[in-house]
Amino acid sequence: MIAKLHADLSETKQHDTSSSTLKQLVRKKPKISSFQMVNTKFQPKEDTSPPKLSIAQNIKNTKNQSYANYKRSISFTQEIKNSSTIETKTFYECKNQCINKTLTNDKIYYEGRTEYESEEMVIDDDENYYKGFVGNSLAYRYEILETLGKGTFGEVFKCFDHKNNVNVAIKIIRNQKPYKESGDQELIFLQEISQSSEEASEKFIVKLLDNFTFKNHLCFVFELLSLNLFQAIEKNIGQGFSVLTVKNIIRQILKALEIMHGLNIIHCDIKPDNIMLKDKDKNLVRLIDFGSSCKENRRFMEYVQNRNYRAPEIVFDIDYTKAIDLWSLGCITVELLTGKSLFKAENEQELFKLFVGTFGYPEKSFVKKGRRCNIFLDRQGRFRIKTTPNINTLCNALQGFDLEIINFVEACLKWNPEQRITTSQALAHRWIASSDGSEYEYELI
Repeated sequence: MIAKLHADLSETKQHDTSSSTLKQLVRKKPKISSFQMVNTKFQPKEDTSPPKLSIAQNIKNTKNQSYANYKRSISFTQEIKNSSTIETKTFYECKNQCINKTLTNDKIYYEGRTEYESEEMVIDDDENYYKGFVGNSLAYRYEILETLGKGTFGEVFKCFDHKNNVNVAIKIIRNQKPYKESGDQELIFLQEISQSSEEASEKFIVKLLDNFTFKNHLCFVFELLSLNLFQAIEKNIGQGFSVLTVKNIIRQILKALEIMHGLNIIHCDIKPDNIMLKDKDKNLVRLIDFGSSCKENRRFMEYVQNRNYRAPEIVFDIDYTKAIDLWSLGCITVELLTGKSLFKAENEQELFKLFVGTFGYPEKSFVKKGRRCNIFLDRQGRFRIKTTPNINTLCNALQGFDLEIINFVEACLKWNPEQRITTSQALAHRWIASSDGSEYEYELI
């Protein structure tokens, strides 16, 4: 009995041992709590495929962008629809075309090459001049060939007009408010002169062919002329021209000034650089550059004229009139006859000395009218600048020329503008009015 009980106990112990071993094996598997089971149940499964919502949104955005591009370019597409030279355009080019649309640009005549690749193009230099390069297009019509000159108000380029197949000169005004206002005024004067006199626009004053705004720059399209008188004098090795040539040139400028002065327009910058030959071998001339011009009763600049051709009233700062143009013309007459500038000065004090050396001292009452009279007169009314008067008179400067020529120049160069000759009187002067039996056009030199 005791032995049987011992056997039963041994069997039970053996069974418990195997059961314990099995339980140890089962416990090696990590338990999962109820919280972890719930958390795992609601955690989204990882999806490696592209999100359908993102694709749909991307398609929608692409469609919207395409439609916007289409709306921007549709007007340009209609404009070039009938063009035989250009069949396709990128959206960037279409946008530029819309931005740079001008009065003259109803079709694409010349595309040109692009100097700038970025959309944020730098088209002006540090002084607000237009940065034009050979081969560039202006208004999708004009091709820049070369630079002709650069002045205070802008720059002039020789261009080829692809619409009319002719060379032209285009003046591009600086992109700055004062110069834009001056350009607007110049345009008004040119149009007024052209409407008032067909003869002036055809014979004596440069012909304005077109005007437009391009990339915020006001542009004037003029007939292409040849040399200016300053270049012609240099080409003539500083020698004067024949009396007949000079007389015909001065007569043409007087005709131009007569028309302008009849409209109360003062040119304000008569100088050899602004008188151009229509042909380099002929003496047909055109008056150019009305950027400084003004109405006699509406002067917007107090300080005008190139120093070598500046009238005394400008030096003293006295209200000026149309007579300043006649002073400049008198100086130019001497320069064309002799090949030398009559009053070449570095500053106005030196210019005043040259005036005194030619004409003697002016009347003090005239100088006192000026707002700058204190520079030339002291408190006692004595001249501050001392020099020898009448050491180089007009007779000396024009030695060997007829008295009629000297008389004409003297009539233009009077201290007091009220005593100066007018354009009508100048045209009636014996030297100018005398018949030479020829027309304007003949060999210059």
